[in-house]
Amino acid sequence: MSAQISPTGRILVGTDGSPASLAALRWAGREAKLRGMRVHVVYVRDMRRPPAAPYAPPPRPAEPAGPVAGESALRQVVHEAFGSDPDGVQVELADGAPARVLLERSVGAEMLVLGSTRPASAEAAFRARTSLGPVARDCLHAAPCPVVVVRSSDVRALAEPAHA
Repeated sequence: MSAQISPTGRILVGTDGSPASLAALRWAGREAKLRGMRVHVVYVRDMRRPPAAPYAPPPRPAEPAGPVAGESALRQVVHEAFGSDPDGVQVELADGAPARVLLERSVGAEMLVLGSTRPASAEAAFRARTSLGPVARDCLHAAPCPVVVVRSSDVRALAEPAHA
């Protein structure tokens, strides 16, 4: 029996620029290569957050505010994960509630891949009451496709770019 290659298949990856989401991107890149699929990277800006208080310090230059927020982080994390020529990678900057946006984009995807910075050990998870953040938890419960959660402890194991 031979493996089926799906040139139209799509693996959706949610990223926030964290080390765990970088590991998720690299994992998804390797999986997409094995399956002959493309990677759809989505960075969601949660525009529902209230503006900073007037007495709060201004954002650092590396953290742009307003409509530009997220664009540089998205470019940087895609470059780190896939190099300068990310063949077969679609990138998207979206606004809204992260779980809702990822669930909408996951329709028709072969899988949704997310990073988790929550504790991976059973003891730490028991103390934290959950081993997943709210976005991953919501996506696991409602996604129309399989969901893969890459733990932050997997970051070292996935340190090499997916294109290598």
